[in-house]
Amino acid sequence: MAARLIVTGLLAAVVALAQQGGQGGHSRQANSDMPMERSEQTRMDRISAMLSLNKDQKKQIHGILDDAQKDAGRLRDELAKASSDLGDAAAGGKSGDDLKPALDAYAQAQSKMAVIEMQTFAKIYQALDKDQQPKSGPVFMMMAGIFKGKNWDTVPAR
Repeated sequence: MAARLIVTGLLAAVVALAQQGGQGGHSRQANSDMPMERSEQTRMDRISAMLSLNKDQKKQIHGILDDAQKDAGRLRDELAKASSDLGDAAAGGKSGDDLKPALDAYAQAQSKMAVIEMQTFAKIYQALDKDQQPKSGPVFMMMAGIFKGKNWDTVPAR
């Protein structure tokens, strides 16, 4: 019961983040006077550094993320089509109830992607030691939109 409640809460948080464009609010760097520098670390490098992963954990978490990327592949195509259909409907002058089917299809695809992201985070969280779990907040924030590209482990664009 408690696990179900945690997963439900995490899912709600990811959906909220997805609605913000995956930004999760403003970053400290975006509000500073210093220019933003591009990090050349891959996402796996950043995750490993944040959580102080050992070799076995790196391999396990990399596998979890690779498997989720494969699951998200079919959904990524569905999301692109739904987005295109929504744009075409809006450009075609549809509004209100006429736009609802395209909006619903896009929202459903976004929700499915959020579920994959949350399930993946839950698997990562379970793979962590008790002292690493409290440090997983930044990894949770990274999950929003991580599978929208063809490779989750690239250097993230800024």
